[in-house]
Amino acid sequence: MIFRKGRSQASRSSATPSPAGGESGYAAEVVRLLYRELLKREPDPDALEACVAWLGRGATVEDVRAEIVGSEEYRQKIAAHPIAKFPTIYTPETISYFTHRGRFRPLALSIETVNICNNDCVICPYSIQTRRKQGMDMAVFAKIVSDYAALGGGPVTLTPMVGEVLLDKQLLERLKLLRSTPSITRVSAITNATMAYLYSDEELAELATYFDRLTVSVYGLDAEEFALMTRKDQYDRFMESLGRLVRIMGPDRIGLGARHLRTREAAEIDAWLAEVAQRAGVDAGGLSLPGVKTYANWTVFDTSQPLPLDAEWLAPQQNTEQCALPLISLQVLSSGKVSFCGCADFDGKTALMLGDIREASLAELLDTDKVRALWDWAGCGVPDPCKGCSFHMPLSRLTDLRSAFNDPLGTFGG
Repeated sequence: MIFRKGRSQASRSSATPSPAGGESGYAAEVVRLLYRELLKREPDPDALEACVAWLGRGATVEDVRAEIVGSEEYRQKIAAHPIAKFPTIYTPETISYFTHRGRFRPLALSIETVNICNNDCVICPYSIQTRRKQGMDMAVFAKIVSDYAALGGGPVTLTPMVGEVLLDKQLLERLKLLRSTPSITRVSAITNATMAYLYSDEELAELATYFDRLTVSVYGLDAEEFALMTRKDQYDRFMESLGRLVRIMGPDRIGLGARHLRTREAAEIDAWLAEVAQRAGVDAGGLSLPGVKTYANWTVFDTSQPLPLDAEWLAPQQNTEQCALPLISLQVLSSGKVSFCGCADFDGKTALMLGDIREASLAELLDTDKVRALWDWAGCGVPDPCKGCSFHMPLSRLTDLRSAFNDPLGTFGG
């Protein structure tokens, strides 16, 4: 029995009012709710009777909650949490970020509402994917949002695993649903911007009211670099679209990130930013362009084959330490399939797939032996897709990245 009758009332909290002594039905329902929330079961009859009697004598709901949390059964359930084996991450200060009512949950959720793209970048496996190119069914999207809210909600990114978010024909409808869900704390996405021409100024202004942050991937600072990267000849359209986005949404809500093929001097970057600012009619001082020219292998690219110009593949690696990225976010693909990894499972066919959101809830998909095994590289081995993945980030890195807990998408992008 969880409840111990002899506990002193001296520690009783005054923050929660006690039910009146005659409201035994109300008290019983409170106890049942606490057991369901904390222990995922109904109370035993004797425990229910004892808790109701204690509430009747003046104990508070917080007293009963504390009693349950102090029980051996609760401690065993918490110890069974997939992250409990990592004491530097699983701490009293951080556990609430990836636990909801005793259940494991990632820090954020990635929803790929469309896996169709206007580009075919040389650093992206878009053209390699074999799954059907489609927009996500709105009913499936609504279920995902509802399931996520039931897990406590939090940040959401609509950045596709492979695809372009502005090609989602139901984007505005989805954003409205997210914003009407109180537990969704932040909405963001990464776009290549080119397809902004599909939207009127009024529609872009409406988008701006729903996104906390929209980041533009810049695939080259001139027409040649852009064409080599995207394998499309749309640099002029990209620049026009980018200027509109910055003008309508404002520099504070638009972030820029360059994917370079060519080494760039600071003066070149400043000149390019000045051109964007002129097109947008804003102060260039409000714009910045961090960038990279080394790229991950997505577990499939032959990194012995050189990239164009000055770009390079990240060095090959053999991963052995548990990866942190599945803690940052899991990914729901446009089909409704759910991947343990929010980063690289682009074709939805690896050992990282957890199931289909149409057949189970997020909570159910995350509460399985498979998930516990995927969080146990030391005991169960490194999953094949992860062994040489150059997106890999050791879990120990999170001890120095505490911003990831409060703002995972702002810390890692998305």
